Amino acid sequence: MHLLNFLNLKNKDLLQTFLAAAMFGCNPSIKAETSDYEGLWSNAVLYENNENSVVSKFTLTGRLQADYHSFENDVDGLSEVDSQWRRFRFGFKANLLGAITLHSEANMNLNEPEPLYRNLTDTYLSWTTDDGMKIKVGKQSAPFTLHGSTSSKKLYTLERGKIARNIWFTNEYFSGISLSGSKEKWSYLAGVYSSDEGPEFDEAFEYGSFAVFSAGYNFEKSEYFDESLLRFDLMLQEEDPHNQTPHHKSAFSVVAKLNQGNFNFWGDLSFSNGYGSQSDVWGVQFMPFYDFTDKLQGVFSYTYVESELAGGVDVTRYERDLSGTGDEVQEYFLGLNYFFYGHKLKWQNAIQYSEMDNLGTKQYEGWGFTSGIRINW
Repeated sequence: MHLLNFLNLKNKDLLQTFLAAAMFGCNPSIKAETSDYEGLWSNAVLYENNENSVVSKFTLTGRLQADYHSFENDVDGLSEVDSQWRRFRFGFKANLLGAITLHSEANMNLNEPEPLYRNLTDTYLSWTTDDGMKIKVGKQSAPFTLHGSTSSKKLYTLERGKIARNIWFTNEYFSGISLSGSKEKWSYLAGVYSSDEGPEFDEAFEYGSFAVFSAGYNFEKSEYFDESLLRFDLMLQEEDPHNQTPHHKSAFSVVAKLNQGNFNFWGDLSFSNGYGSQSDVWGVQFMPFYDFTDKLQGVFSYTYVESELAGGVDVTRYERDLSGTGDEVQEYFLGLNYFFYGHKLKWQNAIQYSEMDNLGTKQYEGWGFTSGIRINW
């Protein structure tokens, strides 16, 4: 329960409610009363009737995330210790006419809730064909790179890493159309999206556009790995100077995901070509993680990112307030995750050490600690 002492938020009462519910899972005296997470989460399903051919299911969806963080830049002695709501999104998902899904969520600002509403995130119609192809139209994620293609609900780190920060688009949701699915051992995705970052749809395709193509192959089980995936991602963007997205002309990623029993390894090798003032950037990430039990997990990650031009590389969220930009950055990350109810309710803690140089001059060097609760429904 000491995590509560770290957090000093405007919405502290609400946070305490969620954290207390999470901590109950570690208290044997009340475990019998709180172990039925499935029953609790089922309350999000407001309606379900498979015999109804028009609306077969209606579910509330969303996520609530809170962080405490402490970071210091040893180069100039600057430090920051704070706590905040990381994300709050709320919406619904409806299954219609057998094969159609209507999903909409809004991003809310609990830290400065005037106004509370910020923008739409997932807001789309999708149709799944008989052979499993999904066609999606509307605001949706544009997935490429390892962390850029991982939902914030399912990250094993507390935030997306430095490759996603510098090569992927940091705004996750874009108006567009995509096709995705799998066939035998192959998985695929192809999408065209607007290069705007408007909160709704009014700016869609007023600027340029970009396309994402992804193909993955799941290898046969072997004596070395139970599961192994190799995926190739390609992003191509129009060189419109008015694009609201980072000015990457193209980006290419090779993503690997391996599993052997309790051991997992994720890897990412990514490159981008910039236009205008955007530098070319490349990066590599190695992320092994191990499940000590079905609830406790350890994670290690090493990331290196380099840009061709000075000032072409940025650090991640909490380090950014203490540093400028550079041309070379590396990060060592060590995390410990506890899953009360899978990714739907988890407590994540991590320490990290980062260094960033620019033209041979140290811009950032220091340790950071983050502790966060992640809840989604």
